[in-house]
Amino acid sequence: METLPEHDCEESAVERISTFDNLYHYVGSGLGNVYLIGVKYWVCPLCKKQAADIPSLNLLLAAIARTIVEKSPPLTGEQVRYLRKRLGRPAKEFAALIGVTPERYSVIESSNNPLAEGRDKLVRLIYRVFSRDRKLKDALLDKRKIEQWLLALHGRDDSEIIVGTWLGSHRWRVEAATLAA
Repeated sequence: METLPEHDCEESAVERISTFDNLYHYVGSGLGNVYLIGVKYWVCPLCKKQAADIPSLNLLLAAIARTIVEKSPPLTGEQVRYLRKRLGRPAKEFAALIGVTPERYSVIESSNNPLAEGRDKLVRLIYRVFSRDRKLKDALLDKRKIEQWLLALHGRDDSEIIVGTWLGSHRWRVEAATLAA
């Protein structure tokens, strides 16, 4: 195994700005499929470590959750965990909310398999009800919109990524996008 010479990443790091053609893979969210555009980041050419300056982080995390709730493909265990953590709920409590044992819930969070449609819709509704996201809560007031949303879920099965674009002035645009084959 090759060892790297001792170095100071901060001194040797190269600054970059993420673009549509050069997305920044944001793993700090806890999701493996989140990429950002318009953020400043640094890469150490020696060890390849990265660091980023993520503006308005709480707004970004809320927008990611909203995108997950509103997207069409089934939720993954990773996404369920993300939504639960955004609500600040312990796993045992969230398991009770969705009607499963803590052991079964642990399997859900650690699985790559998509949630069953009924459980998926329940998780999304619970997030809408308990989150502080005004946009998600306001949508609950329009029965027609909720019905359309529920009927549209599970409409696609493509691999997807979540792309957040920093628009400046405390604004993020976050969208689910399918991976090009």
